[in-house]
Amino acid sequence: MPREDLSSRILSKKSVSDLKERLYQKYGVFVNPFPSAGQTSGHPRLETEADNRIDDEIVQFVNDVNRRSHVIALMASQGIGKTNLLNAYERELKDVLEPLGFFIIRYIPDPEPSFDPLIRTIFDALGEDHLKELANALAGQRDEDVEFHLKDLRSEDMRRMLRSLCQAVQNSQPEINDIAKLAQEWLLGLRVYKAHRETLNIRYRLDTVESKTRALRDLVICSYSTGKLQGVFLLLDELEKQDDSLSKTMVVRYFAAIRALIDALPRNLFLMMALTIDALNKYSEMFPALRGRLASEVQLNPLQNSNEAMDLCRFYQEEARNLAKQELAKEKRLTSNRQAGDTDIVSAEDVRGIFQRLYRDSIAIEGVRQRDFLNELHRRAQQAIEYIQ
Repeated sequence: MPREDLSSRILSKKSVSDLKERLYQKYGVFVNPFPSAGQTSGHPRLETEADNRIDDEIVQFVNDVNRRSHVIALMASQGIGKTNLLNAYERELKDVLEPLGFFIIRYIPDPEPSFDPLIRTIFDALGEDHLKELANALAGQRDEDVEFHLKDLRSEDMRRMLRSLCQAVQNSQPEINDIAKLAQEWLLGLRVYKAHRETLNIRYRLDTVESKTRALRDLVICSYSTGKLQGVFLLLDELEKQDDSLSKTMVVRYFAAIRALIDALPRNLFLMMALTIDALNKYSEMFPALRGRLASEVQLNPLQNSNEAMDLCRFYQEEARNLAKQELAKEKRLTSNRQAGDTDIVSAEDVRGIFQRLYRDSIAIEGVRQRDFLNELHRRAQQAIEYIQ
């Protein structure tokens, strides 16, 4: 594209404001309501039956006095909405449950052939602040009560480390931040130096996935016992990509480590794994024990008919209209004489036509992927926006 053509198409600040004004007056929106295929976050979510099933599992987990762990496999083909669902739950769980003492951890596996980054991510999410809170909780109790909280821990080094943190608080040592940093470094599996051994009274480095998993188990158990942690929500996304980057041996090791994590935390863990149906079947053949650890399997479906397509289109459009009203409310401009337009930026006839065309072209799945459908709506809405300019 010639540079002068590109320059002429870039809107000035005033032109952008004028365009938003015209869009609002005609369609009631300020921006394109529909995400393109390249936009993987920031989507609203239209709830489905899958959400209801997951909600039931979460309620059971939170209300269970024994806080027994739950493991869910969220299955769907590419582009059906797995990531969108996990994004929505991550936001809601952080808003609702994080203030109550639950930790919400979202993780997309690295392409490297190791389970270790996931364990590091969990320890990072807990962090030095959690270690200091746990130390303060232990330091405020009698010695016999401290030992009660430590009695179910399997690692003697973990007991030693927690006692060291507790004693630092009891003795009012100003170096508690430094001690917590050393403890965090040890949990992350970094090299153990003289300072770690003398300050934390530990003997061994956590240099294997197994040793870190045991340490995580002990930390969660003690944190729950003292009331400093209610549970861990672990949301794993795009697990099917492990098959693309790892050999069969490494895939088996990876999922064996996930199984070990599930077995190590029979309480206080809510694990949701998102992957394609084909990947789950393939992984289950490689590692049959995986499927036995799944308490529930929840499947997301593509759009099956034009009514579902219309519902999804209307939902995104109404969400964009609500956002426009919220933006105006923040600017205190609702008292103006402007009225929000209610014309559909993509007509119902076009919506049905887009769905029917995509449905005819779909080969791999019985239905239309939400991502493909929304991308076509995005393109059609963008044409309307360019026309209104």
